[in-house]
Amino acid sequence: MKIIDISTPNVLVDYEKLIKNIEEMSNFAKVYGKNLRPMIKTHKSVEIAKIQQKYGITGIQCAKLSETEVFSENGFDDIFISSELVDCIKLERAKKLSKILNKLILAVDSFEGIRNLSEVFKDEKIYVRIEIDSGHHRCGVKTEDVLKIYREIEKYPNIIFEGVFTHGGQVYSSKNKEQREEFSYNEANEVLKAKKILEENNIKCETVSIGSTPSAFISGKIDGITEIRPGNYVFYDYKQVKLGVTKLDRVSLFVISQVISRPEKDRVLIDAGSKALSLDYILEGDEKVYGYILEHPNAKIYNLSEEHGWVRINEDSKIKIGDKITIIPVHSCLVVNNFDYFYFIKESEIIEKIKIDARGMFE
Repeated sequence: MKIIDISTPNVLVDYEKLIKNIEEMSNFAKVYGKNLRPMIKTHKSVEIAKIQQKYGITGIQCAKLSETEVFSENGFDDIFISSELVDCIKLERAKKLSKILNKLILAVDSFEGIRNLSEVFKDEKIYVRIEIDSGHHRCGVKTEDVLKIYREIEKYPNIIFEGVFTHGGQVYSSKNKEQREEFSYNEANEVLKAKKILEENNIKCETVSIGSTPSAFISGKIDGITEIRPGNYVFYDYKQVKLGVTKLDRVSLFVISQVISRPEKDRVLIDAGSKALSLDYILEGDEKVYGYILEHPNAKIYNLSEEHGWVRINEDSKIKIGDKITIIPVHSCLVVNNFDYFYFIKESEIIEKIKIDARGMFE
């Protein structure tokens, strides 16, 4: 089947670029002696996670309990859930998983969460990591409070402290390469400070883990960091290109769409709206841009409704109704969750239809 024959909108993944991206991150981790535990919420695909396994990973990271359940049913047995579970019903589900997995690791950042965990796991061991807020100000404790959280953990013999981790999400707001490097170093330094505090109190901190694709190639080089947890690197996207993390020709995921109307000489409508591309955007000047069109680099996707994309074009553009276009989305992680399948491609051919196994796993 040819790409041109596929119904739109749909998601394409260039298989050779995907493999190249996976191999590059794997080689990086090996060169710098880091464990690689990719975040799988980017692709939500058992097939891609199995490819990652072939290239050497320690385990996987899931954002949600329901994602973990999907991957645990498909042969993955070393899983870190990076969102704190504090509800006892969810913790009971996690307990069931811990009995079938080789290793389940949970995130903690509060006394309440640890106490609930201790109640559910009073007769079962569970590994935990303390989340450190390294500047993103999402979840996590301040670095200087890591010892307080550890002291709560040590009250409960069935809770096994495994290390510290962080997600330096502020790196996504970087304005230039220098700021991206600054944010990446800050991310690493905060978890290393947390480790130092613990070790000064004779507490072993086995894992020191950092995450995010924009920071991995920077903070992943630093001595003392033991694990990196990038996710987006398998696909990349337009945001990663604008951040300077990668180049356009390394992006492996695309949305194929069709021009369905040209109501004005300088504007066309496509059949990919927010349900296909997501509402994430980047600013080019003062204008919001929702993707990059490979065939028409000067065109701008400047507005989205649920089913339509507004594209500004030059009046003399050759683009016409019925044309199919290939879009690099701003945020590939959000795109994947909007579809049931994506298609592996090589050159102009569709080679395989791949199920997005953990699509819609939000809880």
